[in-house]
Amino acid sequence: MSTNEILQKRNLKKKKRQQTSTNTDSNQNDTNPYLVQKIMSASPEQLVLYIYDAAVKACRNENMEKAQDAIHELINSLDFEHEEIANTFLNTYRAILNLIHNQNFEEAQNLLTELKDTWAEAMDLS
Repeated sequence: MSTNEILQKRNLKKKKRQQTSTNTDSNQNDTNPYLVQKIMSASPEQLVLYIYDAAVKACRNENMEKAQDAIHELINSLDFEHEEIANTFLNTYRAILNLIHNQNFEEAQNLLTELKDTWAEAMDLS
Protein backbone atom coordinates (compact mmCIF):
# COMPACT_ATOMS: atom_id res chain seq x y z
CA MET A 1 0.00 0.00 0.00
CA SER A 2 1.46 3.34 -1.00
CA THR A 3 1.81 6.31 1.30
CA ASN A 4 -0.94 8.14 -0.57
CA GLU A 5 -3.30 5.18 -0.15
CA ILE A 6 -2.54 5.02 3.57
CA LEU A 7 -3.20 8.75 3.93
CA GLN A 8 -6.44 8.49 1.95
CA LYS A 9 -7.55 5.56 4.10
CA ARG A 10 -6.70 7.52 7.27
CA ASN A 11 -8.69 10.54 6.02
CA LEU A 12 -11.70 8.35 5.23
CA LYS A 13 -11.54 6.83 8.69
CA LYS A 14 -11.30 10.31 10.21
CA LYS A 15 -14.37 11.52 8.29
CA LYS A 16 -16.30 8.39 9.24
CA ARG A 17 -15.32 8.79 12.88
CA GLN A 18 -16.38 12.44 12.83
CA GLN A 19 -19.74 11.54 11.33
CA THR A 20 -20.25 8.79 13.88
CA SER A 21 -19.22 10.96 16.83
CA THR A 22 -21.60 13.73 15.83
CA ASN A 23 -24.42 11.21 15.59
CA THR A 24 -23.91 9.67 19.03
CA ASP A 25 -22.63 11.33 22.15
CA SER A 26 -21.66 8.01 23.75
CA ASN A 27 -18.83 7.49 21.26
CA GLN A 28 -17.24 10.78 22.34
CA ASN A 29 -17.06 9.60 25.93
CA ASP A 30 -15.25 6.39 24.88
CA THR A 31 -12.63 8.10 22.70
CA ASN A 32 -9.36 9.38 24.10
CA PRO A 33 -8.76 12.66 22.22
CA TYR A 34 -5.00 12.47 22.82
CA LEU A 35 -4.85 9.00 21.28
CA VAL A 36 -6.92 10.15 18.31
CA GLN A 37 -4.56 13.11 17.79
CA LYS A 38 -1.53 10.84 18.10
CA ILE A 39 -2.86 8.48 15.44
CA MET A 40 -4.12 11.18 13.09
CA SER A 41 -0.79 13.02 13.13
CA ALA A 42 1.37 9.89 12.80
CA SER A 43 3.39 9.08 9.72
CA PRO A 44 2.62 5.82 7.90
CA GLU A 45 5.80 4.36 9.41
CA GLN A 46 4.66 5.31 12.91
CA LEU A 47 1.23 3.80 12.27
CA VAL A 48 2.86 0.46 11.48
CA LEU A 49 4.79 0.73 14.75
CA TYR A 50 1.53 1.39 16.62
CA ILE A 51 -0.02 -1.70 15.03
CA TYR A 52 2.98 -3.78 16.13
CA ASP A 53 2.47 -2.41 19.66
CA ALA A 54 -1.20 -3.42 19.56
CA ALA A 55 -0.33 -6.90 18.31
CA VAL A 56 2.31 -7.41 21.02
CA LYS A 57 -0.10 -6.22 23.72
CA ALA A 58 -2.87 -8.49 22.42
CA CYS A 59 -0.53 -11.49 22.50
CA ARG A 60 0.62 -10.58 26.01
CA ASN A 61 -3.05 -10.53 27.07
CA GLU A 62 -3.77 -13.69 25.06
CA ASN A 63 -6.49 -11.86 23.16
CA MET A 64 -6.79 -13.86 19.96
CA GLU A 65 -9.26 -11.55 18.22
CA LYS A 66 -7.28 -8.35 18.75
CA ALA A 67 -4.00 -10.06 17.86
CA GLN A 68 -5.48 -11.39 14.62
CA ASP A 69 -6.99 -7.99 13.81
CA ALA A 70 -3.60 -6.31 14.27
CA ILE A 71 -1.84 -8.87 12.06
CA HIS A 72 -4.48 -8.40 9.37
CA GLU A 73 -3.86 -4.64 9.51
CA LEU A 74 -0.14 -5.30 9.05
CA ILE A 75 -0.94 -7.50 6.05
CA ASN A 76 -3.17 -4.77 4.61
CA SER A 77 -0.32 -2.26 4.95
CA LEU A 78 2.06 -4.27 2.76
CA ASP A 79 3.23 -2.59 -0.45
CA PHE A 80 3.27 -5.23 -3.17
CA GLU A 81 5.07 -2.88 -5.55
CA HIS A 82 8.07 -4.34 -3.70
CA GLU A 83 6.89 -7.89 -4.22
CA GLU A 84 9.79 -9.87 -2.77
CA ILE A 85 9.88 -7.96 0.51
CA ALA A 86 6.08 -7.86 0.79
CA ASN A 87 5.83 -11.62 0.22
CA THR A 88 8.46 -12.25 2.90
CA PHE A 89 6.46 -10.20 5.41
CA LEU A 90 3.21 -11.81 4.26
CA ASN A 91 4.61 -15.28 4.93
CA THR A 92 5.93 -14.15 8.31
CA TYR A 93 2.56 -12.65 9.25
CA ARG A 94 0.80 -15.85 8.15
CA ALA A 95 3.12 -17.88 10.37
CA ILE A 96 2.36 -15.56 13.29
CA LEU A 97 -1.38 -15.89 12.61
CA ASN A 98 -0.92 -19.65 12.76
CA LEU A 99 0.86 -19.34 16.13
CA ILE A 100 -1.98 -17.18 17.44
CA HIS A 101 -4.59 -19.59 16.11
CA ASN A 102 -2.79 -22.39 17.98
CA GLN A 103 -2.72 -20.17 21.10
CA ASN A 104 1.07 -19.99 21.11
CA PHE A 105 0.92 -16.36 22.20
CA GLU A 106 4.38 -16.21 23.76
CA GLU A 107 6.17 -17.20 20.55
CA ALA A 108 3.95 -14.87 18.50
CA GLN A 109 4.71 -12.05 20.94
CA ASN A 110 8.46 -12.71 20.70
CA LEU A 111 8.39 -12.62 16.89
CA LEU A 112 6.25 -9.48 16.83
CA THR A 113 8.54 -7.75 19.33
CA GLU A 114 11.55 -8.58 17.18
CA LEU A 115 9.78 -7.29 14.06
CA LYS A 116 8.67 -4.15 15.88
CA ASP A 117 12.17 -3.39 17.16
CA THR A 118 13.67 -3.97 13.72
CA TRP A 119 11.02 -1.75 12.10
CA ALA A 120 11.60 1.05 14.62
CA GLU A 121 15.36 0.85 14.07
CA ALA A 122 15.01 0.79 10.28
CA MET A 123 12.61 3.75 10.31
CA ASP A 124 14.60 5.48 13.08
CA LEU A 125 11.45 5.71 15.23
CA SER A 126 12.71 4.35 18.51
